[in-house]
Amino acid sequence: MRKFNLLSLFALAITFLAVSCTKEGPEGPAGATGAQGPTGAAGTNGTNGATGATGPQGPVGPVGPAGPQGAAGTANVIYSAWVNEGPWADTVMNSLGNSPAGNAKRMIVAAPSLSQAVLDQGVVIGYYRWSLSGNNPVTLPSNFVTGTTIVELGYRAALNKLVYFFWIPANSTTPVSFTGLGSAQFRYVIIPGGVAGGRTAEKAAQIKGQIYTESQLRAMSYAQLCSLLNIQQ
Repeated sequence: MRKFNLLSLFALAITFLAVSCTKEGPEGPAGATGAQGPTGAAGTNGTNGATGATGPQGPVGPVGPAGPQGAAGTANVIYSAWVNEGPWADTVMNSLGNSPAGNAKRMIVAAPSLSQAVLDQGVVIGYYRWSLSGNNPVTLPSNFVTGTTIVELGYRAALNKLVYFFWIPANSTTPVSFTGLGSAQFRYVIIPGGVAGGRTAEKAAQIKGQIYTESQLRAMSYAQLCSLLNIQQ
């Protein structure tokens, strides 16, 4: 019986020692970081896939609404080249000054664009230039003096032609001995009418969205009119 007790105590001691030996101690401090390992080899890029086939064209969209009508432009403005004067011929013209007819010298220049519609509704402006004007264009009619006589140089628009003339306003019955300026050149500008008016209304044209009467256009200098109408001077 005593032997059994000794064996029991011995086994209990061994068990106690085993349990004491398996108990974990406190966690130790972290170790130093190890050296970085070598970089691995770069991988290969993947290849792009083949481009797919073009799809069918889509249907045409509906037509959009029409925009508002623009203002009348000046695309149909017509101007002649500079024409040398002459020849001048003797003529009798109706309604010169206060006389039913008067003596004059005239020069005719063909103007195929002077249709009846242009004569009725459009504006026709004549110019001349010569040495005494410094070759600067002057709007017609214009007066100048030859000797002691005042002579007027003017023009009239007619069907398919322009008639330039000079006469003596003080006495239109006097024969005109003056034979020309010698070095003058003439040009005309035709501005088709773009604005309807009453029977007694002044002719007018719509240019770049603005309405200009005939008197306003005639009052402009040659340079101003050329700039407004994009005319090569």
